Amino acid sequence: MRIVSQGSNRGGVYNEDALGAAGDAVWLLDGATSLGPSRMAGTSDAAWFAHFVSDRLADTTGSVHERLSAAIEAARTVYEAAGPLPDAPWAMPSAGAAVMRREGDTLEIGVLGDVKVWLIAPDGAVTALPGGEVLEALDAAALERLVAMRAEQGPIGLKAARSQLDPLLRDNRSKMNRPGGYWVLSLDTACLAGMQVARVPVAGVHSVLMATDGFYDLWGAYGVPFAEVREGLKAGQGDALIERLRNIERADPEGLRYPRFKPHDDASWVLTEI
Repeated sequence: MRIVSQGSNRGGVYNEDALGAAGDAVWLLDGATSLGPSRMAGTSDAAWFAHFVSDRLADTTGSVHERLSAAIEAARTVYEAAGPLPDAPWAMPSAGAAVMRREGDTLEIGVLGDVKVWLIAPDGAVTALPGGEVLEALDAAALERLVAMRAEQGPIGLKAARSQLDPLLRDNRSKMNRPGGYWVLSLDTACLAGMQVARVPVAGVHSVLMATDGFYDLWGAYGVPFAEVREGLKAGQGDALIERLRNIERADPEGLRYPRFKPHDDASWVLTEI
């Protein structure tokens, strides 16, 4: 496997995305922004969790499940050294994740949360792997509530809107890793029961694109064609694509044209040639 393009651009004070590669594996993590005070000094719990897991994945072996399990257990040990796990479910550190490893003629790809994976075949056909549908539906409902609030109250800014939306966002976050909710990486290895794992023959895959929602908004929300983004990444234009993304967001700082929860999200991707 060869990484063709990778990058990560923070959207706020801390970059809560993390990416890495080692040996036969490549991964991308998207920490879920904390909805309350963070425990870890000098960073957010989301950034700490994503980067800690990423660093640990570099030293793990075995299946995707085994690698993530080892990283989670190590993270939990460090987190609990500073105190018990949070009582409120929404306060638990969590992250979306995509982890891919090659085993002979097979790719094993595990997905949790809303980090997305696209398989690109030798003939250029694109297949999006499933994952994150429940979480996306919860976010979409919260954005609908934001639009309704603005219809009722006028074009309120994102800061004021978030103060009203936070109870709903915390309720949604409390649905993580439980039946009827959504599955995401957390400090409990039980979260891996909800991981969607695909095993794909290498012969049918030319390259694999992983992206966090802050990056795939470029085509998913802002209308830039996926093929244009893919070709740009292949041509080494990742920085230019990030600038294009940020320009769209800077032109709509309060999310009136493109409803969202914050002006900018962390935007990260990894394009790997198999």
